[in-house]
Amino acid sequence: MPVVTAPVVALPRYQVTTDELLEHITELYGEHPRLPEVQRVIRATTVRNRWYSRPLTEQFRESGSLEERGREHLQDSLDLAENAARGALFEAGLSPGDVDALVVISASGHTMPGLDIPLLERLGLRSSVRRLPVTQLGCAGAVFGIARAMDLVTARPHDTVLVVCADVYSHYLHGGDVGMDGMIFKALIGDAAGACLVRAHADGPRMELVDSWETVHPGSRHIVGTTIGNDGLHAHNSPKLLGAIRGVMPALLEWLENTVPAGTDAVPQFVVSHTGSPRVLDTLVEGLGCAPEMVGLARDSLRELGNLGSASVLEVLERTFAKPPFDGAHGLMLTAGPGISVMALKGIWRTGD
Repeated sequence: MPVVTAPVVALPRYQVTTDELLEHITELYGEHPRLPEVQRVIRATTVRNRWYSRPLTEQFRESGSLEERGREHLQDSLDLAENAARGALFEAGLSPGDVDALVVISASGHTMPGLDIPLLERLGLRSSVRRLPVTQLGCAGAVFGIARAMDLVTARPHDTVLVVCADVYSHYLHGGDVGMDGMIFKALIGDAAGACLVRAHADGPRMELVDSWETVHPGSRHIVGTTIGNDGLHAHNSPKLLGAIRGVMPALLEWLENTVPAGTDAVPQFVVSHTGSPRVLDTLVEGLGCAPEMVGLARDSLRELGNLGSASVLEVLERTFAKPPFDGAHGLMLTAGPGISVMALKGIWRTGD
């Protein structure tokens, strides 16, 4: 049975507190007609700190070409991805030569070739390593990547798959996006990369991967996403997001109930959730019918680091390895992303050999 071992998350250089962010936003948007409400909503995100790959003074700029931002995005993503990947290999006691396949997830890059080729070169992976580069999955990236790695290992049980998620979305937070969704994005987003290994067997703590599931809510592709304009990349997020997530939760519960082992409750005993926002986490708890503390580690991650995009689930998984559930616990890795798509992985926690 494929297993995922402890991930490693790499953070960039610049830590920004919410007080510092609010000061910067007040300076830039002092004439905003809803500034007091913006300030209140930013506090309500619960995010206390976030890390940026560039200084706060460079955030939300409208100067600089899209070409320049794309070049900086690739460089910063690559640096973080390399650090996370090397950390995950070290944590697993493996070397680059042990990697048979590479799954790379990045939400906002628009270069070709993508992040996978320069990362392969930097890590010194074999040129014959099978690659799966994926973009535009947003927060759903890590669960998608681990699910595809599980498929690869199931097909080739002797293979080791390196999964890397890198998002430095702060490069694309446009200064001209002054609607409430644009201002909330400025509060929530942090930069990071995360990496983990998926293989058939591993010693020590691990999560056995049992099954995967995903669905797309019909007619929801306009709710969350990005578009490219002549002046850069613009992000949007509709209040309809929560309703779309609620709309797919019954199908998720049906899958859990249909695949639960005999004599086992379908409600998961632990949850590794993407961070989203406080209201997204509330919606997931409501839909699962689980105790609010099930997403406690996700709330901690959101508060301390912000929403890390595709790396969010790996950061929460890293916290789960540090505060593990009991041996044999049945759990769920869960995320929602643009689409609106919801993806899940069922797993069993193993504490040792």
